[in-house]
Amino acid sequence: MPPRSSARARVVALVLAGACLLGADFSRPDPATFSLGTTTEQEIRQRFGQPYGQATARVGDKLVTTLQYTYVEVRSTALPARAMTYTFHEGRLVGFDYSSSFVVDETAFDESIAKQINRGESTRAEVLALAGTPTGQFIYPSPQATAPGRHAYVYGYSRSERLPSGRTIETTNKVLAIAFDDRDVVVEISLVITSISKPLVSQGGSS
Repeated sequence: MPPRSSARARVVALVLAGACLLGADFSRPDPATFSLGTTTEQEIRQRFGQPYGQATARVGDKLVTTLQYTYVEVRSTALPARAMTYTFHEGRLVGFDYSSSFVVDETAFDESIAKQINRGESTRAEVLALAGTPTGQFIYPSPQATAPGRHAYVYGYSRSERLPSGRTIETTNKVLAIAFDDRDVVVEISLVITSISKPLVSQGGSS
């Protein structure tokens, strides 16, 4: 089964549909400040505060928990957003992801690079040279790395804009997920691009 798209794309779409400004703003964390398999859920909560959302899922017989943080600004046309997720198994970090449509730290990527990555041939070093630093990294057990010894890179981007009518927002999500085996060779690759249109509802319930 190919790596799954990050849940944060769905979270952003739901937030934007409600036209809400969520929580305090945050910047992209330095991945060097936490460690997969070591950093605890308590440490993430202490660092970033109460998450916007929390979800649980199973990877085989393993239960994983994902914390979701989202910040959105409602502007005249564009609705820039930042989103980050942290996934845990038995209280230890097994994955993180970050995306932004703000100009200062935008995570847009060229989806055509997916055609240049070959399952069973391309290596992790080649993927990094081609696609650059990923927005997310995951180890087993996580929805992106579903077998022991595997790890995954994720490249994610979400952009939302008001349509000319002013009453509808259109959100485009792009997620490229690449899983590697214990030899750092690509074993799975998945590119998912979705476009969703939703009515823009004010916080008071009227559009």
